[in-house]
Amino acid sequence: MPTLLPRLPPFSLATSYLVGWQKQRSSWSRPAFWRPDHSNLVLRLSRIAAISPLKAPQLAHSPMPRTSFLLKAILLLFSGSFLAGPAEAQVTTRRIATGFSNPVWAGAPAGDPRVFIVLKSGRIRILQNGVVQLGTFLNINAQVSLGSEQGLLGLAFHPDYTNNGHFFVNYTNSGGTTVIARFTVDANNPNLADPASEVIVLTIPQPFSNHNAGDLQFGPDGYLYISTGDGGSGNDPGCVAQDLGSLLGKMLRIGVDTLPYSIPPDNPFIGVPGAMPEILHFGLRNPWRFSLDQQTGDLYIGDVGQNSREEIDAAPAGQLGLNFGWRVMEANRCNSLGSCPAGTPPCFDSAYTPPIVEVPQSTGAFSLIGGFVYRGALLPGEIGKYFFADFFDDKIRSLNYDGPSGVVSNLQDRTAELTPSVGAIRNIASFGIDGFGELLIVDHTASGNGEIYKMVPSGAAQSNAVVNNGAGINPVSYMPLSLPILGNVYQSSIDVSAHPGGATFTAVFGFTGTNSLVIPAGELLLSGSNVFGFSQASSGGLDLFENSVPVNLALNGATVHTQAFSIGAGNTVAYNGVSLTVGMF
Repeated sequence: MPTLLPRLPPFSLATSYLVGWQKQRSSWSRPAFWRPDHSNLVLRLSRIAAISPLKAPQLAHSPMPRTSFLLKAILLLFSGSFLAGPAEAQVTTRRIATGFSNPVWAGAPAGDPRVFIVLKSGRIRILQNGVVQLGTFLNINAQVSLGSEQGLLGLAFHPDYTNNGHFFVNYTNSGGTTVIARFTVDANNPNLADPASEVIVLTIPQPFSNHNAGDLQFGPDGYLYISTGDGGSGNDPGCVAQDLGSLLGKMLRIGVDTLPYSIPPDNPFIGVPGAMPEILHFGLRNPWRFSLDQQTGDLYIGDVGQNSREEIDAAPAGQLGLNFGWRVMEANRCNSLGSCPAGTPPCFDSAYTPPIVEVPQSTGAFSLIGGFVYRGALLPGEIGKYFFADFFDDKIRSLNYDGPSGVVSNLQDRTAELTPSVGAIRNIASFGIDGFGELLIVDHTASGNGEIYKMVPSGAAQSNAVVNNGAGINPVSYMPLSLPILGNVYQSSIDVSAHPGGATFTAVFGFTGTNSLVIPAGELLLSGSNVFGFSQASSGGLDLFENSVPVNLALNGATVHTQAFSIGAGNTVAYNGVSLTVGMF
């Protein structure tokens, strides 16, 4: 099983850590299918500024122009399964999408209810409102090499994506070179990227077709972090991971708010003769997936091993220029100095930073997949835990890590409890974080049937929305655009083009059935802690509303009936109703 490595002197030989790990697997070969370390790697939202929650009496007396319409979204809690969950809810997973060919990444910009899914083929798909959208957000298949471990490998949204629409991708081009590029979303369609907007940020020649790494993420410092593999073949024949004159086998950090990119002023190798200033850390083999804890700034790296060990490395916030040892060290095992540059420290030297966890390949783990520290809202008992897995043994594990002390604790095998009721999580290729901090899992259950799962509490309800148009007297003009998921953004659309009157309206919606107030005009206004109100100018056509759904486990599975109507100027028009099931996925 995996072994915790407490903060000992670097590479101290503790017998209990090394027993049974000496068996070599040099004859083992990896199958010709995409894997993070295998020779064949196979809305911008229209943001609406929300007003503070309004109580019904306040809204009822809100002054409105005489000629305006008052549009109220009437939400009546009809029935619900109230689950007052424990502080530490039991955890499981639920499948939220399936049918993908070789998905390698899933995630979203902060606050975005969609999920973006990256496919190795060079395409990005969108899961929206519970449905995988037709077409692609981006398709660069024609310019991506797809052999071995090549392809479109990573995606990162700019921290200010809501305003600038910029996102960054990591792919190998037709010549096998790693390309970091910036694209921009289409100004008129939040579900479509502008293919002509590509700006090349950085290119890194690759001597072989494997070990391209491929991840990129923004840290809490606003800089773009990029992981690079050692260039491939096997056993790093050029020892480039130890060569500060090469960008291969490294963790890079650059500034991309403006292009050409800039070098952060505290990057550790600025001014070092012969060193590339982009380098933040070095001595990595194939760091396929890494992450930064957005709360602490700690960096976690899943580095795929050679023939003996898999490892998780960590760099506490503020520690720069760490050497994780490859190719001299494979985790805590002496590998070989080989062709390393003169002056490279020998095995077990204190210059090397040991991993916080290593997994012997003799246990069946051959490609460790780095994950994320959970910082979501649905599972308070999981906050602060780092989740990771292995592509081959299908085990999902978690641990706690304290950066300042270096102490690792609470290493657990979470596979059994995270087994879904529908589907089977196998060949985990990546983890992800949705727009609200909830953990996603990307797998390759079968070729052409990759899946996306979400970690949720046991008993989590699936959200749903049903339009009820009665006898069809009025055209359907009130529609959900996103599902009512706890901790998510709920969006609705109301078409007011057929209704004469003023140019402004107010909407109220919420999730509560208590303290409702019925006024003589027949409106049902809701009061209570879970009521939301906001106003906006009417376009006279299609208007969008959005607001956050609170994380209240008592709302899990609750059915909410909503209806909108406009009242004013001597005219009252009822829109169709929508029935919503509040869920967690």
